[in-house]
Amino acid sequence: MRRNQKPRRGCEGKLPAMAPLANPYVPFQMENPPKYDARHGIIRGTLYPGLDLPFMGMVNKCKLPITMKTELQALAFAIQELALYLDTHRDDQEALELYQSYQEMYHKCMKEYTKNCQPLNHRTPTTGSCYRWLDEPWPWEYAANKEV
Repeated sequence: MRRNQKPRRGCEGKLPAMAPLANPYVPFQMENPPKYDARHGIIRGTLYPGLDLPFMGMVNKCKLPITMKTELQALAFAIQELALYLDTHRDDQEALELYQSYQEMYHKCMKEYTKNCQPLNHRTPTTGSCYRWLDEPWPWEYAANKEV
């Protein structure tokens, strides 16, 4: 609108009080749905093909570099996805076993990563005579982290 122009009455959008802004739809998950592996799931944004609904048909076909850090990210993603599923399907024994196996793999990978690279956070026990938290590369330095 131009500076000198006055707004015309009735042209402003108005919503009635308490009007819903959106109507979300979340597909219902059946018991024991098919699952992507953790590395594929993190790229797709879900572990569950039934919930894989690409925005405007755009599919992410990228691949993560195979590093210890990306393995940790994929495992952490899978653990969180399975935890959300188990919140509503607590009796799914197969999902619980997969959740526990991903937890075990994550802890092994985390120990290996902190031993060979650097601590993941301030709660990670450190060894040695030097404070290593500020050591590079930083997680957002993609090119530097390819080799880690």
